[in-house]
Amino acid sequence: MSNAANTVLLQETLKALNLNHMRRHLEEHLRQARDGGLDYTQFLLGLAELELRIRADNREKRRLKEARFPLLKPLESFDFEAAPALDKRLVRDLAQGQYLADQRNIILLGKSGTGKTHLATALGIEACRQSKRVRFVTGYALANELIEARTEKDLSRLLGKYARLDLLILDEL
Repeated sequence: MSNAANTVLLQETLKALNLNHMRRHLEEHLRQARDGGLDYTQFLLGLAELELRIRADNREKRRLKEARFPLLKPLESFDFEAAPALDKRLVRDLAQGQYLADQRNIILLGKSGTGKTHLATALGIEACRQSKRVRFVTGYALANELIEARTEKDLSRLLGKYARLDLLILDEL
């Protein structure tokens, strides 16, 4: 069988296996393998790593979208100088997400405009990056959602949805 026929067959096989990113980048990697003299293992490893990297990126994007953050404000953009009383080391530790594994709560208290929502969003983004299921909601929106679900006799489904979350960020109590 010719190289062209093998390539077509490989494309179809990758499609059947739902390895769409590998299929999409196959020609490019074949060219690089030929030009760079890669052996079969290096070629296949590079292609498989690409598939994993793209899937992880897509998973993170999906989790960020599902979280419904009002704005994507990462921890890197938080102004620690504006909140000198805030323990920067504690915030960095919280970003590691151990509080999620320990099932501990975090309460951010302070005056309006001190960055509580930014900090909560940033910690939520970090949790999404760690493949955690996150949801951001205001206290008012949550109350309305619960009342509406109770009225529609759908409260147990809604509570189950919230119970499956790894992190619930409740803003503006």
